[in-house]
Amino acid sequence: MTCIAILVNYRTSAHTLGAAYSLADQEGCEVHVVDNSMDEAEARTLRMSLPEGAVLHVADRNLGFAGACNRIYRQTESATVLLLNPDARLLPGALAQMHKTLFSAPDVGAVGPLAYWDKDGQFMLPPSTFPSLANLLSTAVSRLHPALARRRSSRFRNKALALWTSKKPVRVDALSGGHVLLRRSAVEECGGLFDERFFMYWEDSDLMERLRLGGYARLIDPAAKCQHFYEHHPAKDALIAQGWPLYAEKHFAGKFRARAAAWLEKHAKHTFSADSARMLTENDAPLRFPVPADLAGGWLLEISPSPDFIPAIGRVGDGPVAVIPPECWTLFRGRDYYCRLTANKPHTPRALYWHWQGQA
Repeated sequence: MTCIAILVNYRTSAHTLGAAYSLADQEGCEVHVVDNSMDEAEARTLRMSLPEGAVLHVADRNLGFAGACNRIYRQTESATVLLLNPDARLLPGALAQMHKTLFSAPDVGAVGPLAYWDKDGQFMLPPSTFPSLANLLSTAVSRLHPALARRRSSRFRNKALALWTSKKPVRVDALSGGHVLLRRSAVEECGGLFDERFFMYWEDSDLMERLRLGGYARLIDPAAKCQHFYEHHPAKDALIAQGWPLYAEKHFAGKFRARAAAWLEKHAKHTFSADSARMLTENDAPLRFPVPADLAGGWLLEISPSPDFIPAIGRVGDGPVAVIPPECWTLFRGRDYYCRLTANKPHTPRALYWHWQGQA
């Protein structure tokens, strides 16, 4: 196995070191770290503390995520390329398992691990939401009536639950650039790694769309695992919004479904409602949710910044109580959050809801 791992650091050296050391025991992996910080203290910390064999590249300017990854991609010739965020950790054996799955069929272009949000491996991250034309229109149509919004929420829930409970690789629309193994030949055939017009965010969605158009499958293998301590601070929303016009222009310009979706977004007002949600406060941490007797045999607890639970992290469990530990509670910041408890099965009519405001 020949694999180049690319990590991009921007003033998060402590996190980046953790990510790099999670690769130290992954056989056949050459680690490259690009420091975009323009901060000598950051560069010094990385230079002194990276694992033996890791290569540090100190950029003379902030190249952005796409530009930094492309720099290493173009300098190397490995058969596979691993992208790993500073706040992600590959667990033992994950890289070998992803490599095995990546080459299990000639049409597999990218493989991701099952990602846990917490150190104890209880909460799982959902499949990536993907801005395809079909999903764009589905989102807009769901605003026509609450029943359509509930149906869309249920479809996403069932897709996530199927992933979280699967024992074998699952085909998905897209994979996160925060933890993904890519087949270089597929990437090359589909136009190269990243479009550097995307300074940060949307570059991975663009790549996944190109792989899809090229006929390459994208898989999550639950036998490969990672931790991703993702924290969505509202400040990220502005960066995400900046990249959207370029993505929409590149993939949707002039297409009828995109115009129809835009019209519906402007004129349709109905959304998914969780009006029965109980309001919680910070004093409730750690959160303990009593589970009704009819759900105690197997339940799904979801947490989301959106009342429609798209996307949502999830925990599959059983017993009379579902818990959100303090470790996770502290990551909820700066916005409203919603929690849903249902039976651990694809179709369930009963749901209990909670709602709280994250810490400032």
